[in-house]
Amino acid sequence: MFKPKNILVLLLVLSIITSGGVFYIRSSPDEKKEDVILRVWESEKNMLHVPLYVAMKEGYFAEQGIIVQLQNNSYTAVKDPYVDDVVDIILTDPVECIYHKSVNPSAPLIVATLAHHDGTFLLAREKEKISWESLRNKNIICYPPETESGLVMEKIIRDAGMVPMRDLCLYNRIPDELRLGVFKSGSGSYIQLTGAQAFMAEENGAGQIIACLGEASEAFPSVLCTVKPEIISNHAEAVQGFVNGIYKAQLWIQYEPEIATKAAKVYLNDLDKKIRNKLFHEYLTIKMWTPSPEIEAKTFNDIQQLMKTAGQLAVPITFGDSVNNTFARQAVNIIQYIPKEEREKSWFEKIIK
Repeated sequence: MFKPKNILVLLLVLSIITSGGVFYIRSSPDEKKEDVILRVWESEKNMLHVPLYVAMKEGYFAEQGIIVQLQNNSYTAVKDPYVDDVVDIILTDPVECIYHKSVNPSAPLIVATLAHHDGTFLLAREKEKISWESLRNKNIICYPPETESGLVMEKIIRDAGMVPMRDLCLYNRIPDELRLGVFKSGSGSYIQLTGAQAFMAEENGAGQIIACLGEASEAFPSVLCTVKPEIISNHAEAVQGFVNGIYKAQLWIQYEPEIATKAAKVYLNDLDKKIRNKLFHEYLTIKMWTPSPEIEAKTFNDIQQLMKTAGQLAVPITFGDSVNNTFARQAVNIIQYIPKEEREKSWFEKIIK
């Protein structure tokens, strides 16, 4: 039996809903506001981009009134997303982002952090317990310093009290398609590989994962969302919707990781399921997608200083001219996690609660 008080509340709510519906029908315009299309560039499909895939699959962008169209090297003729006008948002690493901004003041602005840590791994030929100091006098096949993963390796080495190319040798100019083959042939004591490559190499017996660079390097984002200035000026509301969707995905992944595995299955279906699940679990462990889209000034300046030390910075730039945290902060204020059991309640259950 319902309490009289609950019945009165229910009747009042029904009256309001009915009145509101009549008013909406009379006052709403004939034409619905069109969704804004945002064209998002990713150089390749990547597990690091999982929050983007979750937001697309779960409809978080649609909730914000935007349509996201993915573009990458696999199915587009775009040669340079920084020049071509068919791209609005670019997913990139901080090294590439800061470099472009240093040579072109009108380059895209950072509006959100998609992935908070480096996604590469260090492999040895045999399983061993590593201390970074023990790499002294060794040879490492790694990525060049003008890439985020290469700069992360330099950071870890310097943090361990060593100087690259003096205390140890870095083979960082081997073409991507030859790196693993060179390692298999006996060159290099260790090799740095991207997430999927590392787990595939281990699965095939080519090496053993002994360290996750994202865990060792702490705060060093691997993927940033950058937006062209004209898009921010002309479609600020859509940019806010995009960042809202990314943040919501990060937040939901923290509580309901299964939605990420479902999205990865759709957007990373070419990757072996076993390897995909191993990599996803490893990234969850190091809090790759912590729901905190804002990039801090200290992190930005530390990366810029590392680039300067490595000789990868054309001209110093300022945090204020390169980052717009307004959208990230607003997203954190707007989006709140709603537990699954609460979302599944009917409107009637919520009223009589």
